[in-house]
Amino acid sequence: WLKFLEFIFAMMAGRVGAVVAARRRHRPARPIRHDRASIARQRERDAAILRAAKLRRIMKAYDTNKSGKLEREQLVKLLTDMDSSTPAGQEPSQDEVDWVLKLADEEGDGCVNLQELEVAVTSWSTFTSKRVELEATLDKYDKSGSGKLEEPELKEYLTDLNGGKEVSDEEVQWVMKQADAMGDGGINKLELVRATAEWYGFVARKQSCCVIT
Repeated sequence: WLKFLEFIFAMMAGRVGAVVAARRRHRPARPIRHDRASIARQRERDAAILRAAKLRRIMKAYDTNKSGKLEREQLVKLLTDMDSSTPAGQEPSQDEVDWVLKLADEEGDGCVNLQELEVAVTSWSTFTSKRVELEATLDKYDKSGSGKLEEPELKEYLTDLNGGKEVSDEEVQWVMKQADAMGDGGINKLELVRATAEWYGFVARKQSCCVIT
C-alpha cells in the first residue's frame, strides 16, 4: 500500500512538473525594463533626429538658389512665413533681421547655413510668440523713450522679476553683457527675451549653489 501511494505521488509530481515546464515554455517573455535615464536619452535622440529633419526641409524649401545657406532675402522670406504675430505677409524690420543674424550667423557671412538655422528659427519663434508681451514690458520700463532699456531701467525690470528685491549693479551689468546682442548698451524688445532667460537662469544657479544635500 505504501509503495502504491509512493507510485501515485510520483506520477502526480511528474505531471505537475510537466505542466509547470509547459507553462514556462509558453509564458510570454517579460519585457526588458529600461531605467528612466535611458528612456529620457532615447527620447532626446529621437527629438534631435526630428529637429534635424525639419531643419533640412526648411533649408531645402527656402534655399532657392541651392547655395547651401539662406541669404538675407531668403531669410526674410522664412521669418515672414513663420511670424503669426503680425498680419500675413508682413516682413520683419531690418533691425529684427539684423538681430537674428547677429545671434545665428557664426561664420559672419551675412547668411544662415544649416548648422546655424536652429538658432535662427528658435530665436525668432520665441520672440514672435511673445511679441505683444515684450512690447508691453518695454513700454512700461522704457521711461526715457529710447526704445530700449538702459541700465537703470533694466535694473528696475530685473528687480520686479526678483519679487521686488533690488538686484545689484553688477548683476544688471552681467545681464546686459549677456543679452545686448547689438552691442549698443541697451536691451531692446528683441533682446528682452534673452535678458529675461539669463536672469532666471542666474537665479536658478545661485539657488542651487545654496542648497545643502
